Amino acid sequence: MMHQKRIQWTGVLVLEGSNDGGSTWHLLDERISQMFDDRFQRRTFKVASIDLLSDLFRFRFLAVRDVNSTSRSQIGSIDFYSASS
Repeated sequence: MMHQKRIQWTGVLVLEGSNDGGSTWHLLDERISQMFDDRFQRRTFKVASIDLLSDLFRFRFLAVRDVNSTSRSQIGSIDFYSASS
């Protein structure tokens, strides 16, 4: 059995939200250089509570630091959950 090495994604990923049909976007969350212990790993990220309700969301990759690494990234699924009020 081969031991998989830890995988580091080195870059900047932001989650933005809009409540006006996409005319304006507001930063909801930002992640920098995430470490993954294995492929196909499920991760949970909590977004800080903000006063902006959004009905549209987008992800943007703002930077990739390791130009020698592969240019491929894969996201299998994204699930959004709201906190109970």
